[in-house]
Amino acid sequence: MKQASKNHTNIYPYLIGFMIIVTAALVFSKLFNAGFLSWDDADYVTDNRDVHEFNLKALFTKFYVGNYHPITMLNYALDWKLFAKNALGYHIENIVWHLINCYLVYLFVSQFLKNSLSSLLVALIFCLHPLQLETVAWIAERKNLLYTFFLLLAAINYLSFLRYSTTKYWVLTLLFFVFSVLSKPSAIVFPILLFAIDYIYFQKFSLNKWHLKIPFFIISIAIGVITLHAQAEGKFLNDSHDFALHQQVGYAGYAIVQYFSKFLFPIDLSVIYPYPVNVAAALLIGFASIILILFLLWKLWKQKQTTMLFGLLFFIINLLLVLQFIPFGEVLTADRYMYVPIIGLALMVVFISEKLKSYFKYVLVVLPIVLSVFTYARSNVWKNSTQLYLDILNKYPHSFVALNSVGAEYMLGKNYDMASRYLNKAINENVNYYKGYYNRGLMYAQTNRYKEALKDFNKCLYLKEYPKAYVARANVFYAMKDFPKAIQDVEKAIRLEPQNSKAYFVMANCHDDLNQLDKALSSYSKAINYSPETAIYYLRRAIVYGKMQNFNSCLNDLDAAIFINPDFAEAYYWKGVVKVNLKQSPCGDFQKALDLGFEEAKIPLQNYCR
Repeated sequence: MKQASKNHTNIYPYLIGFMIIVTAALVFSKLFNAGFLSWDDADYVTDNRDVHEFNLKALFTKFYVGNYHPITMLNYALDWKLFAKNALGYHIENIVWHLINCYLVYLFVSQFLKNSLSSLLVALIFCLHPLQLETVAWIAERKNLLYTFFLLLAAINYLSFLRYSTTKYWVLTLLFFVFSVLSKPSAIVFPILLFAIDYIYFQKFSLNKWHLKIPFFIISIAIGVITLHAQAEGKFLNDSHDFALHQQVGYAGYAIVQYFSKFLFPIDLSVIYPYPVNVAAALLIGFASIILILFLLWKLWKQKQTTMLFGLLFFIINLLLVLQFIPFGEVLTADRYMYVPIIGLALMVVFISEKLKSYFKYVLVVLPIVLSVFTYARSNVWKNSTQLYLDILNKYPHSFVALNSVGAEYMLGKNYDMASRYLNKAINENVNYYKGYYNRGLMYAQTNRYKEALKDFNKCLYLKEYPKAYVARANVFYAMKDFPKAIQDVEKAIRLEPQNSKAYFVMANCHDDLNQLDKALSSYSKAINYSPETAIYYLRRAIVYGKMQNFNSCLNDLDAAIFINPDFAEAYYWKGVVKVNLKQSPCGDFQKALDLGFEEAKIPLQNYCR
């Protein structure tokens, strides 16, 4: 095995670390002004009850967004204790994790590259390449950062095990591998990677100590089975992309070409890269690329180009799970999937750069600067969700996923004209896209166009049995006073999602309007149990308690609603009403409700507080 150069002094790694930190802090500085995104950030952090309550049992036993990654969820729970809804804290932590990973990359490759400058260039490419921005900027991609951290620690310790044959390093390798797969299932390829590390260490392929890899494979298989179950349960497996085997192989080859090209020419990057329109051409390119890669692997092996061969193997092995052999999601490729594989391509670039000899020092300076400029410029698009989705549409104007997402963002901002424009486009691009009908139905419901809303929700549910659509349609039936149909829909939603708090809330509203107070109370309590941080649930249960003359419980719920939302004007109003019944002074509560814009408080304020 090649040794690091002797000029690798004790202080040199610290200087390297300092250089990486300063450079990356400047490059990613725009992320300090970024917020949460509507894609997955709510599911992982802002709306996740288990995270808020630090529910350890749930974090280690439940699936989240189609994955089993308890270490990542535990990390979010710790962050919630520190930052709550302050996005800045999460972005700073993402950057810190990325910086640590950059340094670990340096430590890993420095154990088999010729010199420290070559290792530094690999680390800088990993750190500063624009493809890495998606992982660093997206709070929901913390799993990528954590699994990489533990994966690199496992790889470093495995190299130490090969060098010293000490059991301690094998145990540490296994331990860090377990932490890695519990951070993100992508780490299950690590046992295969161990053979590639054997190759770079021994300078030849070897089955030496193969039996020591058996525990790694057993863990990988177990996590793989769990992940497939999680993806199926979360309905993330995409039947529409379940292609024939020859098409899967062709698309995999085409994806590899895309990753190569985006690595070499990081322009027109996007969060979404749709499947190619010209299928025949894509498959032809894919098959050709696979033949070329196989030939290149054979050629590098024959010529004993160990660094180049290891780099190519590292790249391919770490891409295996995201080449859509198991179809998931709506896209063929994604920048975040390159976070670890990019190390392999960086190794190949550095090996080629070393051949330039006297020009290598210029590559060492110029390449990181160029990458930094591209990354810094692109970080603008991560400021908020709307900006990110519009950036996708600039590259792919026919992306129905992005069109739908932009429309949903405008709907949340109550800009219904723009929302209608984008949602209509999304449906026109893909008439079978159920989420497009769901979001347009929500828009119609919010603007009291109930017939159009029902039509869209019916179409959505025809395409897919979507729990959110059942709840949304139930809300429309409730607004139309068709309580039996509303209850029927929420029962279907609860059958699909037994802990759907919104479904129980609609059911409770129906029972309340039907004057079935006991049933209403029970359903509001279930809604609160499954979503204890939603103020309106406490308010509506408080009103039921008031109707039942249970004023003490009513007052407790109103206090809970105000604690969650200190500016909840209606809760202050009803608190004043309860105090009138309890013969307490209601004046402060009525005045507060009026100050917050609740005009109904004006008359009781005049009547009781002259």
